[in-house]
Amino acid sequence: VNRRMDAASIGFGARMKKALDDHEVQGQYFDSAIPKDLIDYGMIPEFIGRFPVIVSTKGLDVANLVDILTVPKNSLVKQYRYLFAMNDVDLHVTDCGLAEIAKIAFGRGSGARGLRSITENVLMETMFVVPSMPDVHTVYLDAAAVRGDRKPILLKDKDMTVERYEEIVRDGNCAVEDIEGAETVYLDPEEREAFSFGEQRAA
Repeated sequence: VNRRMDAASIGFGARMKKALDDHEVQGQYFDSAIPKDLIDYGMIPEFIGRFPVIVSTKGLDVANLVDILTVPKNSLVKQYRYLFAMNDVDLHVTDCGLAEIAKIAFGRGSGARGLRSITENVLMETMFVVPSMPDVHTVYLDAAAVRGDRKPILLKDKDMTVERYEEIVRDGNCAVEDIEGAETVYLDPEEREAFSFGEQRAA
């Protein structure tokens, strides 16, 4: 399609080369595909002649990936919320956290299938320690935790709601260690050894 529509030329009216790895550019080309393009690609004319309509699909962008994480009835975020709810713990994923997961999947080119592995890696240790901490009522996952800058946050005090935690962070600009009723996920040496052993058994 690119060779047909944007043939090489020189001069003031020349068409500049386009970034063919850009999803929007690819989508524009796919929308302009005709049967001859499919034949040039290698499909036999008898096969192409059976297509009454040619329809193109476009790659998922970050907004689409965020919707896949949250909107479906059995979405990935709802599945993890259900798993944490088995221990009477709520999972709160911020908008920036969702966007960061989607950006990582988009950057890897793994699409929707890569969302689960990214989320699993971020929450693996948290799911390991939460059952042994009955005072934890909420797991707080934001962009910093998804990027690996720090671990997810555990809210323990009954008065430490998500809104209260975000208010303290926004107004006080203080570290998590300085906030009473909140802490990051931590594995002591024995827990770390058990966690590593469990990963090896799972592998």
